[in-house]
Amino acid sequence: MKVNSLKGNTNYDSIFKSKDHQLSSGPFKILLQKNKNKKIFLGLIVPKKKISLAANRNFVKRRARELARNKSLEGFNIIFLVAIKIKTFNESEIKNNIKKLKRKIESLLSHELSDQ
Repeated sequence: MKVNSLKGNTNYDSIFKSKDHQLSSGPFKILLQKNKNKKIFLGLIVPKKKISLAANRNFVKRRARELARNKSLEGFNIIFLVAIKIKTFNESEIKNNIKKLKRKIESLLSHELSDQ
């Protein structure tokens, strides 16, 4: 599944103002907003203040893109952000937090589909 990047301040601002869902696990937060087309748009906010080493920031970004490549997320604008400073970077802990986010998204979307 192709993931398009979210561009422009107006797109980010609209998601922050009118998000449909907000999920978090550990230092990570995901904001979801439905869009009109069947594409996935992903915005990544991984600031240097929260994760100091570039290699670690890139690791988190790769995992976030992998998370967004989910067929059930078609038609959503997604912002993935690091909300809390990560002092000691542990790859297995990062992977576990992202897996938790994935499970939360899947349960949220399956619950949403069953309500329709």
